[in-house]
Amino acid sequence: MHRPRRRTKGPGSDGVFGRTSFSNPGVLRSGGNRRKHLAMAGAVLLAVLVGVVGYFAISASAKAKSKDSKQIKVGHEGFTIDSDTIVSTAKVHIQMMTHTKTGLNVMAVQPDDANQDATFGISFRTPLDSDRGLATIVEHAVQAGSESYPVKDPINQLKAGSLQTHLETWSERDRSNFVFASRNLQDYKNSMSVILDGIFHPLLDDDKHEWIYRQEGWRLETKGDEQTLALNGNAYNRARAAQMFPDEALNNFIYQKLFVDHSYQYTPKGLWNEILSGVRAHMIDFYQKWYQPHNARVYCYGEPVYLNACLEHVNAAIEGLEKKDEEAGILPMDSKIEFKNLDDIQPVTERVPYPSFQSNKDFRLAMSWVINDRHMDQRTEVAWLLIKEMLIGSATAIVAKEVEGLGDDYIGEMDTSLQQWVLTMGVSGLAHEADAKIVQGKIYSKLADISQNGFDMTAMRAALNKVEFQLRDLNSEDGEPQGVHLFKKVLPKWNYDLDPKMAISLNAELTKLRDQLEDPDNIEGKEFILELVTKGLMDNTALSIATIYPSTEMQTSADRNEIKWLNDSPDYWDKEVGQKILGETATLHRIQEAGDSPMDVATIPRLSLKEVNTDGYDIPTTIHPGVFGSDVVMIENEVPDSNGIAYVDFAIDISNIEFKDILFVPLMCRLMAEAGTTRKSDVEIQQHIDQFTGGLTIEPIVEEVYEFQEDHGYKVDSGKHMVTKIVVRTSCFAEKGCAELFNLINTVVYDSKINKRDKIINILQDIMDDMEDDLQRNGQVYTTRRIDGRYSLPGFIREQWFGITNLYKTRAILAEAIDDSKWEELETRLLMCYDNIKKTHHSGLLLSITGDKESIQNLQGTIKLFFKSMLKPATQKDPFPDFGKEPHPWVGVGNDVMNNNMAGEDPYIAFLAPTLVNDVGKGGILYQVGEHISGADMAVTQYLGGFYLNEKIRFNLGADKAWAQLDMDAGVMIYQSEETPSIAKTVEVFESAAAWVQRQMEGTDSLPVEAQAAIVGAVGKMDGAALQPNRVGYEAMLQYLKQDTKEGRQKWREEALGATKKDFLAFVNRLAAWGSPSFSAITNEKLMKLADAEIKSFNFTTCQISGYTCPSS
Repeated sequence: MHRPRRRTKGPGSDGVFGRTSFSNPGVLRSGGNRRKHLAMAGAVLLAVLVGVVGYFAISASAKAKSKDSKQIKVGHEGFTIDSDTIVSTAKVHIQMMTHTKTGLNVMAVQPDDANQDATFGISFRTPLDSDRGLATIVEHAVQAGSESYPVKDPINQLKAGSLQTHLETWSERDRSNFVFASRNLQDYKNSMSVILDGIFHPLLDDDKHEWIYRQEGWRLETKGDEQTLALNGNAYNRARAAQMFPDEALNNFIYQKLFVDHSYQYTPKGLWNEILSGVRAHMIDFYQKWYQPHNARVYCYGEPVYLNACLEHVNAAIEGLEKKDEEAGILPMDSKIEFKNLDDIQPVTERVPYPSFQSNKDFRLAMSWVINDRHMDQRTEVAWLLIKEMLIGSATAIVAKEVEGLGDDYIGEMDTSLQQWVLTMGVSGLAHEADAKIVQGKIYSKLADISQNGFDMTAMRAALNKVEFQLRDLNSEDGEPQGVHLFKKVLPKWNYDLDPKMAISLNAELTKLRDQLEDPDNIEGKEFILELVTKGLMDNTALSIATIYPSTEMQTSADRNEIKWLNDSPDYWDKEVGQKILGETATLHRIQEAGDSPMDVATIPRLSLKEVNTDGYDIPTTIHPGVFGSDVVMIENEVPDSNGIAYVDFAIDISNIEFKDILFVPLMCRLMAEAGTTRKSDVEIQQHIDQFTGGLTIEPIVEEVYEFQEDHGYKVDSGKHMVTKIVVRTSCFAEKGCAELFNLINTVVYDSKINKRDKIINILQDIMDDMEDDLQRNGQVYTTRRIDGRYSLPGFIREQWFGITNLYKTRAILAEAIDDSKWEELETRLLMCYDNIKKTHHSGLLLSITGDKESIQNLQGTIKLFFKSMLKPATQKDPFPDFGKEPHPWVGVGNDVMNNNMAGEDPYIAFLAPTLVNDVGKGGILYQVGEHISGADMAVTQYLGGFYLNEKIRFNLGADKAWAQLDMDAGVMIYQSEETPSIAKTVEVFESAAAWVQRQMEGTDSLPVEAQAAIVGAVGKMDGAALQPNRVGYEAMLQYLKQDTKEGRQKWREEALGATKKDFLAFVNRLAAWGSPSFSAITNEKLMKLADAEIKSFNFTTCQISGYTCPSS
């Protein structure tokens, strides 16, 4: 759905090539998202391994090297420089270049901050003319081997043994994109070599590699009886999975109906039935037509030495390719995307189904306008950003508030990624389909009122501040490197032959418009805004209205359609064609099983251990105990440049809450942030947040405190020592002093109106509906949490807060909130819970501030005022104990509750949902309490996930992703797959992991080349990307709370770099003695029955996602 995004999707994915993480699953909660709604916090698997990855190395040599690098001239004889510009608002120096021989356009970006990850990106304009999914098929087919690197999966082979900090490919309705980042020059060069060779010299059009289409497109297979036909293939599976995502159902409807006979009508993933009409020739034609240098945009980001390496590798990769006669910097006319004239777009109103658990709840209305049919100037763009924020920017925005009470959540989004913007607004959670008409009337009525009377100036000021933050904040919300974030930001201009710098230079126009809007004697700006609302919304008939209704039949209908298609297949081709397809499938299976030859594997460029830094990265922090005479610890984190923004994280101990009430904590966080206070309504508090901060969220954390050996090695902790906090996360423009920010922190923590019944019901419905949608798209997150929740108390608590249990508990709490006979008791418990949060000692508080030197200096006076005058006095006499030494008060009762729950729950559990694919995970205990976990074990985990699971499950079975992770706090190993076609085959792969590692170690005295590469990959995971300023303070706070040490992190790194064959074999022995194994899956009833018939060693217990408990009582 076009809903307010409340989380970052997926457990820490950094690409589509498979995912291997061994971060602590204990941090499977919120990432750096500073948007309003983070109650679902937890979809991100943080890149925090043992210690927090660093912002930059603080050694003098690194600083000197950066200074020397600035003196290097950027350029290459194969390119001409078209423009040279410093964009001060984005803190970058940009050179636009053209490749002389081919006309390829390059954007070379040197950031002011030399510590940012170097980035390479390339984008092709790829207009669509069908729903065969060709954009996505080709995007993946170029990754299936190339002339210089003829292995089946060269990019993942490289990635699994690389220091890459980000790797991602994706296709949109008119472009296909590839991007990676790295902090190591040789690694950057290696990555460019492999990716560019795959893009410009792939094997997909070589007749010896016909299997590539059968892998990436679709294929016929026979089931176990060798007679019954079945459909498979990566594109086919992705399309089938996507049709069950509510947000994609709405998106596809909007673009299909508003852009008839236009490229935007089609989806890059394709529709499953249209994919089946495709043949290999379609893939080859699409590739040869669009994947040409003259149709590409190349992006190089980093220090001069990286930029020159980028230019050199691009020049070498396209040597000898054909030049097209096009104007410099302009993509070819045959790929140009024409505008759809607004007058040619017919209004449409239709009913649209979406897959749901129940057929009689959660109806939705979405109204979508195409708001432009020509390129907008910067003033108009800024104005629409303001309009969007005022109408649908938060749950208390004008339209969102107008429809409150009719449903449980608003729908609001403006898609600015294409040249024609689409604004969508509406509501979800309608009890009756007829209510959609009422919502439609209310939206039109409110728009008419705005057209006549204008916007409230308080709302306008709040929107101006929010948009200024969006333009000044250089960080992404999901923690991706700044270079990657900037690449994505400029593409919506660059793809349409516009100056990419336009996307990062809107600040001046905002300032001009702000001056007009805030001047009471100037009506020009206000009239301009109102004219856009009137013409773009009220009088605009380029509109789709979707009444979206829940359907429990979509899953079974999709299955019936597949069976019908197979039964009707003789009408599509003769027997000879069918046999040819089956023959190509058989060839594919032989290639998948055979593996790559050692000679071919040796072609992949890899870093040697000598090229990996022996010292890790650390966050430069200063700890201030007892700041300004208080009992509060303050962590100060100075970064090179935060663009004048200060980031503030304020943690409050919640160990006084009774364990039986911890289920209320996610709700409590939402109420504190959204419900309003005794003096301000929810609208007023949200406007205050928007006007004076960059957003404010509150989220709970539970973190194990690390335990160490005498030699600083990490060991599995007892689970008795943990910290439990809620964290207020916010930011401000430091030059303004930020007094209102600290006043807001004090207000929401100590003065929130948390017993507002209507708000409680609204938030509970919102949490529940969001999770139901999220389960269908990100089932792998929930299966991982479910497994992790079996083995330690902190994991159990996280599952209660962010897992499927939270969905069940939310339903139960909602029923109590609605029931008049139970409301009073619920209200009392909530008030007691809130009192226990406020009943605190200042030793339980922690403040972490982050910014550049000037920003931190600007905060000093306000921070002093906060501690001296604003902060409420402590109401608890005794300070909190050091929970690293003393057991946490939740331990006794918590362990009893967890053990009772686990005793009554089958370790093999599957949750039934409206899905067409499976998310399957396996977990178990590898280490006992007190045992040492070595960094070498992380190298083996990388080997298992990056090479074995990725090849067997993602490549061979056709799953979307597969990975392994080792929870070093609990000593638990977890294997996870995402969107895998077969539960039984996935389980078989999981069960064979130890034997596979054992076989790889046989017949050699040293580690196999891929195992050596996994050591490098493990260190790359430890280092991660350079933390962005909006993440530094939060990660430094976690590091402090977990009592991590620099010595422990260095010891762990050295153990990984020194991993030997003996270490790998020792880990195999642990895998063979896997303790208390468990499986968790999200699937549907049909797929579950098939799995039970195929799996001989155990059966799953099944539970309905739509229930209140599992197993159902």
